[in-house]
Amino acid sequence: MLLLRKINEDLETVKSISTITSIYQEIAQMKMKQIRGSVLENRFFLEEILKVYRRARKAFLVLLEKEGKKNKTETSIFPFLKKREQTAIVFLSANQPFYGPLISNVWQNCYSFLEKNKADLVVVGRIGKYLSERSGLGHKIFFYELNDEKPEKEVIKEIVEFVKDYGRVIVFHGKYQTVARQEIVKSEISTQPLMKSGEEEKVKLYLFEPSPKEILEFFETEIFSALLNQTILEHQLAKFSSRMVAMDRATENAKKMERELEIKKRKLKKELANKEQINLFLGSQLW
Repeated sequence: MLLLRKINEDLETVKSISTITSIYQEIAQMKMKQIRGSVLENRFFLEEILKVYRRARKAFLVLLEKEGKKNKTETSIFPFLKKREQTAIVFLSANQPFYGPLISNVWQNCYSFLEKNKADLVVVGRIGKYLSERSGLGHKIFFYELNDEKPEKEVIKEIVEFVKDYGRVIVFHGKYQTVARQEIVKSEISTQPLMKSGEEEKVKLYLFEPSPKEILEFFETEIFSALLNQTILEHQLAKFSSRMVAMDRATENAKKMERELEIKKRKLKKELANKEQINLFLGSQLW
């Protein structure tokens, strides 16, 4: 009887787990559908905009050379382009669990990069804070907490303000490919390109209207913010997809366990019934 009671308790627990995971799965699916279209559309648009800006900036560098302004740098003409020499690594994680292996895989990629490169680490999410503080890397760590489901614009603005003056800004995050597959990517959202030797010959020259200053300033202030916003949304979409897959597997495992417990329960009931029949038979024989 004790064993039967234990099986019934386990069945109730497994059924509760199955209900919870199913609810998490449905919510994740709903959230994923809400943002998938806009994320995928903006992905291509911003990638192309960044290419346009980098071409324009390279063209401006070549224009300075052709006009004999070799001693003048971009930053002396446009002070807003002045950047720190350091690199900022942004690790997008999460505040809550149940995203499958996504967050730990993003951290592994980020950790491997930090082992070989000197940089300041900007961590977004409580799970990331936990992982980075126990890593023993020794890098400077700056922490921001961002809502998993509705990222606060104020917090994103704070992150933008903090990292925008770094020479390089690299974001490690998840990227949606299909519902069942999420990639771990390293996105460099720095707007300034690196001019390689001999590259000037390949650069096309442009007529800047209204002026190079206004064009570059717009890109530096607006596009950088849009790129960081996009990576956060990319990561959010990857998280919802990863959670949906993880919860689907958890629900299937719970149902499988429920079936196994039901079989055990039926076998035990049959054994108890047989034992009762035997006892009744033996009792009648004694009488």
